[in-house]
Amino acid sequence: MIDYLYSTVGIVVAIAYMPQALKLWRSTSACSDISLPTWLIWDYTAIVSLLYSLYTLDDFKLSAVNAVNVFFITFIIGITLYKRRKYK
Repeated sequence: MIDYLYSTVGIVVAIAYMPQALKLWRSTSACSDISLPTWLIWDYTAIVSLLYSLYTLDDFKLSAVNAVNVFFITFIIGITLYKRRKYK
């Protein structure tokens, strides 16, 4: 049972990031209310978790979930940086 539930985590994580990513994408402001230090720390921890799951645990499911996390966190950081430069 837990194996089945765990296999859904990647999808749930992707869905959870969507509202934030879309809100930032559509924003016409500098997104100054987004804390870049917080997102950078989350990105660091997600990258380390991805590398650990790939090279130490050799766990495909955990690696996939961590890869989704890294993608969306990096995407949010990228959008935030772009909007801050564009709407100075």
